[in-house]
Amino acid sequence: MIESLDVRTLAVITSLVLLSVTGVLAIVYFTQRVYPGFAHWLGWQAAVTAGVIVFALRGPEPSPVGLMLTQLLLLTAPALLFDGLIRFHGLYSTRTPALTNYALVAAALLLQVWFTFVAPNPDARIAVFAITRAVLQLRCAGEPLRVASARRSPAFWLLVGILVLLSLSELNHAWRVLQPGPMVDLLQSDNVRTALILAIVGDILAAYGLVLLTNERLEGELRAARHNIEVLARTDSLTGLWNRRHFEDTVEIEIERARRYGTPLSLLTLDADHFKRINDSHGHHVGDDVLRKIAQLLGQQIRRSDLLCRWGGEEFMVLVPETDGDRAATMAEKIRQRVAAHEFEGVGRVTVSIGVGQAGRGETADAWLRRVDAALYQAKQRGRNRVVLADGPAVAVPAA
Repeated sequence: MIESLDVRTLAVITSLVLLSVTGVLAIVYFTQRVYPGFAHWLGWQAAVTAGVIVFALRGPEPSPVGLMLTQLLLLTAPALLFDGLIRFHGLYSTRTPALTNYALVAAALLLQVWFTFVAPNPDARIAVFAITRAVLQLRCAGEPLRVASARRSPAFWLLVGILVLLSLSELNHAWRVLQPGPMVDLLQSDNVRTALILAIVGDILAAYGLVLLTNERLEGELRAARHNIEVLARTDSLTGLWNRRHFEDTVEIEIERARRYGTPLSLLTLDADHFKRINDSHGHHVGDDVLRKIAQLLGQQIRRSDLLCRWGGEEFMVLVPETDGDRAATMAEKIRQRVAAHEFEGVGRVTVSIGVGQAGRGETADAWLRRVDAALYQAKQRGRNRVVLADGPAVAVPAA
């Protein structure tokens, strides 16, 4: 069936399809957000399209200039694709790998000149062209795989498959023209017909893969932005700790986990003593520095499994999983001593009062927080700079 297709007609059809794909990439480039390398991908597509158009317009006896222009465009195209891929993935810090490809194109063109004007040999010219394109396309498929993001990308693996298939077609073409026999007539060659059909299918899929690569990165950035916004919404801007919203969302989860596994769960609520005096005497900027330093000291005293947040003003909360009230009180005492021993710049010594309480059987989060807050109030009433363990049930919640 393929033998019945007219090569020149097929080349015209291929040119129209490639021209449409070029238009689509141009629209994406000029109307959408794109990344480094996309301009080179557009150049790749334009070069392929122009090369096929020049081939389609050739006569039975093509001019040497037309031959050289076709070779130049179709050999430069994969070099531009490679340049765009390494820019997109940030693969190299130097231009050497990309320039190596352009040097390979220049060397191949010199051989084309030799086999066109000095020692005319159409078969050798075709073989040089096909092998060079295969090497360049395989580099496009292989080099970006050095980057983990490329290896994780379904769109890039689609592109790899297309480039490998096109390269195998080029190598097969080169092997056939080098076999003994009459010289190949490009306008009657089944290999040329196959190459043009592959160009239509491969080019559409490759362009689609490049657009998918762009969309994958854009979606990744959007996911990261949404995550950052969520983190910011749950983070205290002054101290960098989790904020009250995050604590309220987490405490219910931890209570449920404690119930399920029958493990103790304790809470420390901590308040800086006489903090209003610091703001009134030294200014709010000094008070902010004190809060940031207290947050840092607290972070040094807790475990990675504990949840530390700024509740509001000069009050902090520490949620302590798998820890009973007595052990939580011991932790609180170490925190109190660490803060009291620190010399705060411009202020001197600052103390904290801490209320401690273990979640009781069937106790709601609100009731538990009120009980621990009452213990903090008692610490204040008893003279501040002390730890008070809340009254009430101090037994582990049994497993459900």
